[in-house]
Amino acid sequence: MEQNFNCELVQDLLPLYQDQICSTFSRTVVEEHLRECPDCQRIMQKLQDNRYDRQLLQEKNNILEAHARKERKKTFLIGSSIAGILTIPVIVCLICNLAIGHGLDWFFIVLAALLLTASVSVVPLMVPEHTVLWTLGCFTGSLLLLLFTICLYTGGNWFFLASVPVLFGLSVLFMPYLIRKIPLSGFLARHKALLVMAWDTLWLYGVILVCGFHTAAADYWRIALQITTFCLLLPWGFFLIIRYTKLQTQIKAGVCTILGGLFGVVVNPVIALILQDRERFLACTSLEFALWNENTVNVITALTIAAITLPAGIALIVHGFLKQRRHHHTS
Repeated sequence: MEQNFNCELVQDLLPLYQDQICSTFSRTVVEEHLRECPDCQRIMQKLQDNRYDRQLLQEKNNILEAHARKERKKTFLIGSSIAGILTIPVIVCLICNLAIGHGLDWFFIVLAALLLTASVSVVPLMVPEHTVLWTLGCFTGSLLLLLFTICLYTGGNWFFLASVPVLFGLSVLFMPYLIRKIPLSGFLARHKALLVMAWDTLWLYGVILVCGFHTAAADYWRIALQITTFCLLLPWGFFLIIRYTKLQTQIKAGVCTILGGLFGVVVNPVIALILQDRERFLACTSLEFALWNENTVNVITALTIAAITLPAGIALIVHGFLKQRRHHHTS
């Protein structure tokens, strides 16, 4: 009876022993018992024989792969069907364009517009790997092609004026995602957020640059560059504090809150100084209730923002220091 009890006990432990998750004592008991019990040795050999597990795993992989091929074939057929449908208006436009003797002028505009449609409808279905990257790339390229075609057909010179702001907007939206997918190493891999901020900043200055080439406003470059640079101080300050300081989270939030409030107070006077508008500067820095106008509202709004953000920021900083101190004491 004792031998049967030992066999039952060891056979319950065999799966744990096989997976090497039992205790040292249990492992010793199992190994001593296996040296004396042929029945338990046979059971252990069956557990070690994982041919059936490999066969089941292979069958499962084959089923999943067959299903994936079926789904890829289905999406490819759907994408091909959509592409075929999109060719119909292209052919109709080509025939009509030639029939009325206009050559191929606005046909290319229609073609570029349909390519833009295909970039977000056909490409995601036709490309099985890196779908988002391919879709974004084709969408951006087809959008620029459409702008270029319209500009060329209308005889305009506004292509860069339109395309650079478009690229800036797309960069702000999608660059954080793209930078995660791009394999980088060394310094760039450790500072991807900095790379995104620098990239977006360059595109913003690119927008200022192309606008400058299309305007005849006096003193444009000084005003535009100074105001843009001043306004960039706030997001760059937030970024550097959040990303590169080792402060406690609530302290970072408090510092950013105070900076945001102070920026709201000084932004209008600083812009007035850049514009060299003395009257506007005096209006932004003085509060006269007797002359209730837009400047009075702006000053009151700025002071209200400061009255809210400064105490809130200080409270966050104090709470962060207290929390950090309690953490040091407990650790």
